Amino acid sequence: MGKGGAILGLIGIILGAGGIGFGFINMIGQTNNLTQTKVVGVWDGLTNNQDYSGYDQQGAWLFEFTDNEMNNTGYISVSNTNTRITLLKPGWYRIHLSTELINLDSGLHYYLRFLKDHSIDMYLYHFDTMTSVPPAKFIDSSAFVYSDGTNFVEIGATCGSPTVNGFDISSSASMNQLLIEFVST
Repeated sequence: MGKGGAILGLIGIILGAGGIGFGFINMIGQTNNLTQTKVVGVWDGLTNNQDYSGYDQQGAWLFEFTDNEMNNTGYISVSNTNTRITLLKPGWYRIHLSTELINLDSGLHYYLRFLKDHSIDMYLYHFDTMTSVPPAKFIDSSAFVYSDGTNFVEIGATCGSPTVNGFDISSSASMNQLLIEFVST
């Protein structure tokens, strides 16, 4: 290969590397646009609520969302003594719960249930105290849920013997938070 061929080869390598670089930058930019979420609700306080049938016992209750830091009323609406959140815009939402449960008893199963339109949609968390009873149980769990723009969600907590065994949410504000993000349509 002569001097002209070597120069053409070098130009080809430079153009190829530039094309790969441009493609990589373009791909990264598109990926970031797809993963951008919008925070639509934040609560920094949680307590239990036993005001509603089916969740009206010391071992079966709904989470009540308190200390509202942010509530985008274009996406969500809170009702039912702050236990129910209606997802107003059709699309996917990510719901993230961090909490600490206390006053646990031995020999029981504990469940955090994610309810959609009053039906169990999924279990956010399950644990048992068959072999030992921890002084407290920290839970950090997320769920993705699709809303048609009219669906509402609630989070319920139950244990194996709801009429006898009472358990509660830690009063430590640093342990409790509910975060809702709108992910996509």
